[in-house]
Amino acid sequence: MAIPKATEREYADALRRFNLYDRHVDVVSAFEWLFTSPNVRDVPDTVLHFERYPRIKVSSQRTLTPDFTVLFRDGSGLAGEIAEIALHDNSVNKLCKQLASYDALDRIPTRGGKLAETTHLDVMLFVSLRIGVSAVERVITERYLEESHEYKPSYPPIIVQYARDDQVYSFQRLHHKDNGHLREGDRTPKIQPRLEKSLNISATHFIGVKAARSFINDTVDPLYLATHLWTKVWPSKYGHADNRVIEINVQETVDDLRRHHGPVKSADVKAALEILNRAALAQCDSESRIWRVAWGRIMRTGEPDVHKVIARRAFTDHKPRIPRQLRGNFSEQRPTAQESLF
Repeated sequence: MAIPKATEREYADALRRFNLYDRHVDVVSAFEWLFTSPNVRDVPDTVLHFERYPRIKVSSQRTLTPDFTVLFRDGSGLAGEIAEIALHDNSVNKLCKQLASYDALDRIPTRGGKLAETTHLDVMLFVSLRIGVSAVERVITERYLEESHEYKPSYPPIIVQYARDDQVYSFQRLHHKDNGHLREGDRTPKIQPRLEKSLNISATHFIGVKAARSFINDTVDPLYLATHLWTKVWPSKYGHADNRVIEINVQETVDDLRRHHGPVKSADVKAALEILNRAALAQCDSESRIWRVAWGRIMRTGEPDVHKVIARRAFTDHKPRIPRQLRGNFSEQRPTAQESLF
């Protein structure tokens, strides 16, 4: 039976969102490694505090959440933001407003959950290689340098393009005369010269950072979280996927993730479980709100990626098959995202 084009699009979109979130996690993890790892020579000695999950309250109704911040021992700071820029102008205007709010900060997180004043704060914008030149044109030339545009930070952002080749990430400042520079003063060693050429960081370097802190400040992608639960959290808690039913409490899962992997919300976990529900791997009891998961082997021959198996079951299979040993516990009817299942 041919797979409807609509579900093929859903499948492709699910994989795209997964890969996007995963890349952003990699970028933050790479810079956390660079600024904090004892295996990096000298650079961590310049850092007082690296914050992976910054939350900076600027008013009673507004909290800023850059993708990471760095407080240096010389009193200066860095705020990092990873962005995907859409074609329409509103996307760029919204991003510029966000960058301007970071530029206006006079304090960022330090040790003990407190905020510390900075002498100045550089704002670094990470964009993929695909849109690097366009980002400089749209952010710097068309807005920062345009007299009539409202985007006027005290100092231009440093726009850095990144790409992954095999297992190595490369980061490079866009070579444009009006693109910002890191204001590192007498700090040594300096990061700016490396960014001018290409700062290359192997994924093997930061794999430990990513394993320990698997999320970032952005809302967790549902497929990414579903895969994380399936491959990391549940094997650690329940052992091998040996064809049985496990019961999952949403709040307990949230607490466990926050304790061991990073901040998530109940809505994030529910969205991940709904992906598994659609894949015929989980069902929610409408009375107890306890989720029952078909904890069995789901891998297909020739498909090594769990997230692709879950996505294909959820978005393209006409009727995903329940693991054979669990058919007595789960309905054979394809689940739907009904309110009664939440």
